[in-house]
Amino acid sequence: MKNGVPFDIAFSLALIERRAFAVAIGEMKGARYDWNQLSWEA
Repeated sequence: MKNGVPFDIAFSLALIERRAFAVAIGEMKGARYDWNQLSWEA
């Protein structure tokens, strides 16, 4: 799947782990996540 994470692995993770992966990958691509607001910065 995207960023080298296999489909079966990505969807076997708990919701909180999937969110953590999404934030980590988003930040590697230059996005900023506001941990206090729990949302992406504009």
